[in-house]
Amino acid sequence: MPGSGREAAPSSLLPEADASRQICGLSVLSFVSIDHFNIKPDRIRAMAVDSRMRQRLAESLRELARQAQGTLDIPFEALAAACRRIADSPAAPSVFGAYCELVFALQSGELDTAQELFAEIAHYEPGPPGIHIQIFSDPQVDKASQRHERLFDTDPEQPFAIRPPRPEIAQACRLRIDAALDLMATADSQAFDELEVILKEIVLAVGEDTPGAMVFDGASSFMLFGAILLNAQGHATVLETVEALVHESSHNLLFGLCADGALIDNDDEERFDSPLRIDQRPMDGIVHATFVLARMHQAIQRLLDSGRLTPDQCREAAGMLASSARNYVKGWEVIQRHARLTPLGKTVMAGAQAHMSQYQ
Repeated sequence: MPGSGREAAPSSLLPEADASRQICGLSVLSFVSIDHFNIKPDRIRAMAVDSRMRQRLAESLRELARQAQGTLDIPFEALAAACRRIADSPAAPSVFGAYCELVFALQSGELDTAQELFAEIAHYEPGPPGIHIQIFSDPQVDKASQRHERLFDTDPEQPFAIRPPRPEIAQACRLRIDAALDLMATADSQAFDELEVILKEIVLAVGEDTPGAMVFDGASSFMLFGAILLNAQGHATVLETVEALVHESSHNLLFGLCADGALIDNDDEERFDSPLRIDQRPMDGIVHATFVLARMHQAIQRLLDSGRLTPDQCREAAGMLASSARNYVKGWEVIQRHARLTPLGKTVMAGAQAHMSQYQ
């Protein structure tokens, strides 16, 4: 998962604000500050997280408009109506992306861009419900793909190329996603119900095909809350696709749960071995990856326990469970040795450890 940070120059409109603080100002319900966090899928929790994110997004937009008043021509009436729509119903990841780009534009003094983004958000209308699959296309001509490229590929230490998939590759991936969602709906309806709340958009793309290029399996970004990027050439089986959906949606769940504060107090410059990456990562990435491994393990275990898998899928599931458990142990050991977990981080990881301790 790429990091969600991005550098931005100061702006006279937001003289003391930092872009990341503006974005992370989207808060989440205080219910996460409990003694034990259960990592089992929970539709009600997901709805609460999603609702709070939307409410805080609407509040932040109103505040940005207030600050920009007199400098930009703000369509206040239309923007107010759009904010009500955002707060009252599931919001497309694109509106979170537009908000983040608006913050960056205001920070850097790009007033024409900020004006356009205010207008875009003011005209926002919720789309139809459900999980929507989008095909990444040429970002030079497609605005949505341009935004996906900017906001998914945000890690300056590990940039990666995002390319449009060939039609036949995209279609084959669509079929695997459909089969994965069908399996979850029949074999683990609780996980499917949660996924339907968390995920709004699945973007299909491929990586660079030149030798030595970094190739992604999937990606998530706080700046595109509710969206995930999947490599249409990866995840060859239905179970691998289930695991990918759970992997990236779990990052999104953490984004929402942790919007009020960090999981760790480690410095951003510190680097540690990662259970899912060959390169060393900041501790926040280690905690994210380790939490996600527990969720992946849980999802496959629940499918196996359902009795709905074929014999071949049962064998595949056993291998996936062993891999997730092995990598989880690596991540958990790094966390125990080096992480300075916040109370929220301790709560979240206690839930992950409570699940994984049953299988160690």
